[in-house]
Amino acid sequence: MIKKIALIAVVVLVVLAGGIGAGLLLGGRLGSDKGDVVADTPGPVVPVGEFTVNLADKDPRIARFSLTLEMTSVKATEALADPGWLTRIKNEIILTVKDRRFTALRSAEGLLELSQDLRTRLNALLPPLKGTPPVKRVLFTEFVLQ
Repeated sequence: MIKKIALIAVVVLVVLAGGIGAGLLLGGRLGSDKGDVVADTPGPVVPVGEFTVNLADKDPRIARFSLTLEMTSVKATEALADPGWLTRIKNEIILTVKDRRFTALRSAEGLLELSQDLRTRLNALLPPLKGTPPVKRVLFTEFVLQ
């Protein structure tokens, strides 16, 4: 009986030592930070406003939401100080959301897709700064479907 316990203990120690050795051999280190995700620092934000938009469904449905743009730089936010740009941005947002259907906007994936589509369309509308698109993210601060 004691021989079996000793044999099991030796096998466990050999397997454990082999696992640690393999990890070190492959370049990993215990407690390594390499796998940690570094958070992207938020850029300057510009609140665009509240919207109420009729959706493209047969039945009357509306989306009511508030939108904020996260910009790539402070310089990009300064460009939006001109009321003409803000008016164009609001128009583009309304036109983009108006083509959506209620069922597409009910899920988080649908909202993420809308957010990415809005970012693409707004970056095509606004002038780039040093070759960089000015809008980093489109963020919903409120979203209600009726």
